[in-house]
Amino acid sequence: MIRSLIGACAVAMALSSPAMAQKKNTEPLGSGIPTSGAITVKDIRMQLFLEKSGKFSDNIVNSKKIFRNTVIGEGDAGEPADSVLVTVTFEGTKNSRASDRVASALAQIKATQTTKQGKKILLNRAIGGMLFGDNGQSYKAFILDAATCAPLEIEAKIGRSTKTVTIDFSCGE
Repeated sequence: MIRSLIGACAVAMALSSPAMAQKKNTEPLGSGIPTSGAITVKDIRMQLFLEKSGKFSDNIVNSKKIFRNTVIGEGDAGEPADSVLVTVTFEGTKNSRASDRVASALAQIKATQTTKQGKKILLNRAIGGMLFGDNGQSYKAFILDAATCAPLEIEAKIGRSTKTVTIDFSCGE
């Protein structure tokens, strides 16, 4: 009888341990939120980090500005800028989440710079588990350092949706 009581106590203690408590709560983040339907890449924005003022420029994608010697403040940047903030907007079902386990719900973001030595990958990232708000959008952002002396291309893909933008940065005489 004592052995049965000791065994029952051991089982009860194991079930109430922190490890078991964690095991009970292993649902994915946002599991109470419905999963999004089709997801698309809506927009890619790029902004220069302006080093004298400490501010970000307006969106430079589709700009008619000249980005030559931007690192030292020449061209149309207005002041020195060596880093670029990239923001990718994804669109999905309002108030939902993207799965982080289904390949078609994983986004791929790649930043490539073309130099005299060839193509250089600055960033290659997979993103899943996005949360979409009331507007049906989710935003992902990253900063690229030392990125304003050669053409910079950002490509974002999810499922069959792809968007690519390029800024023709250059440095030299």
